[in-house]
Amino acid sequence: QCVNIPLHCWHMHVAAPKSSNLSLTVPNLTTLLHLQYLDLESGSRIGKAGYDLTFAIAYLRDFAMTYHFLAESFETFVPWSRLEPLVKATKERIRQEHKSRSLPGLPFVSCRVTQLYDEGACVYFYFCMNFENVSKPSLVFAEIEAAAREEIIANGGSLSHHHGVGKLRAPFMDG
Repeated sequence: QCVNIPLHCWHMHVAAPKSSNLSLTVPNLTTLLHLQYLDLESGSRIGKAGYDLTFAIAYLRDFAMTYHFLAESFETFVPWSRLEPLVKATKERIRQEHKSRSLPGLPFVSCRVTQLYDEGACVYFYFCMNFENVSKPSLVFAEIEAAAREEIIANGGSLSHHHGVGKLRAPFMDG
C-alpha cells in the first residue's frame, strides 16, 4: 500500500493523535516512521494533480528550451534509513558536477517524495540547468544525470522506481 503526499514548498503538516500539528521538513521525513496514525491529504484529487503536472511538464520543457534551459526528472526507491543521506548527497553531487563544468548560473535541484511504503519511499529528483553557450548541452546534461544516478546507487537507492531500466539506465546494469 502506498500514499501520494503533496509536498508543497518544503514543509509537510502531519496531524498525529495526542499531539499538535507537527511540521516536518523534507530532510526529517524519516520521522514519519515513528508516527502510527497519519492524517495526510490524499485521494483522487491529489493523484489527478500529480498526473496533470506530469502532463504539463512536456510543454514546460519545450518552452524552457527556447530560453536555454534543460530539465528532467528521475526517480528512485530508497529505504527509510537512507532517505536523508541519499537526498543530501545526490543534490550536492549535481551541484558539484555543474560547478566542475563551469556551466552558467546555478543548477535548480529539487526533489519530492511521491509514494510511501513500509520499507521506504519513492523520491523524484528534478534537475534544471542553463545551457546558453554550452557545447553539446544534451551530452553535458546526460553526464550530470548519470553522476546523480551513481550517487543514488552509492547511497542505497535503486536505479529506478516504477519507470523501469530502459535504454537510458541500461549502462548501469553492465556491473
